Amino acid sequence: MIRTMEQRDLAQCGAVYAQAFPVEHWGIDWTAENATEYLRDFYEQKRFVGYVYEESGEVAGCLFALCKLCGSQKELWINEMAVLPGRQGQGIGKQLLDAAKAYSRENGLAGIVLYTSRFAPAAKFYESNGFQLSEGTICMYFG
Repeated sequence: MIRTMEQRDLAQCGAVYAQAFPVEHWGIDWTAENATEYLRDFYEQKRFVGYVYEESGEVAGCLFALCKLCGSQKELWINEMAVLPGRQGQGIGKQLLDAAKAYSRENGLAGIVLYTSRFAPAAKFYESNGFQLSEGTICMYFG
């Protein structure tokens, strides 16, 4: 079932995240501990919005987002979403996105924004759930 995230969920979300983003595919050495700390930074933000998919007390998926003011409009920015690898393709990610979409509608937000890798299967997943490629937006990096 989908429910609003609570602080007690962070450690399980960190474990899910570390499994969903393995170093061999993403180039980042996530452990449950450093992923938990990474996700805690989002959780502690003033306008945090988060959901977990839970079965029998175990978290199998999570979504971390922030409600941001962009000019005169508010948008929901999805920072991270993860589903256990063995549970992907079972509708958990769709349910998490549906919860975010419902939050956006219920709060009169202008829309939902997220970034993902062009080379990851996630792009096709987001497209199949109604997201579109943003024209005119580029991601830049220094480092």
